[in-house]
Amino acid sequence: MCAAKVRKNISFLDFDFRIEETYDPFAFQSSLTKTLQNLKNQETVIFDKVSLNEGNAYNNISGIFTAPLDGIYSFTWTMLTKSGKYFVTEIVLNGKKVALNHTDGRGHNGHPMSTSHANIKMKKGDKVWIRTQNTNGQYALGGWCYFSGAKL
Repeated sequence: MCAAKVRKNISFLDFDFRIEETYDPFAFQSSLTKTLQNLKNQETVIFDKVSLNEGNAYNNISGIFTAPLDGIYSFTWTMLTKSGKYFVTEIVLNGKKVALNHTDGRGHNGHPMSTSHANIKMKKGDKVWIRTQNTNGQYALGGWCYFSGAKL
């Protein structure tokens, strides 16, 4: 495991102090292995295959990322649908919508793909996940959908 170091120099009454804080990085990369169809309103999209989970903050059973520390976290997710179908998702912080992803194959040939990104300020213990927006989880093709995040 690689640890990052942050150095701070502090001067106080002609004394110099050097403080080193060490923390491990937090990052994950996950993907969807199964095709999803006709999901319910605000149903969690569970990206079940994990290829990276530094810090073990992403749970591939629940689909939820839990912030291990206060800070700003960067998240990206990609959805792919097929011609004539659509899949609309949102990233939520503790159940509150932060950003949307609209993947729409209606009126198109092939397999439309859409990627969205959000930087989210989180407190330790806050939770982030991807869920369907309303009842718009019609079709997402397994093997082509991804969710990743890292602490900045």
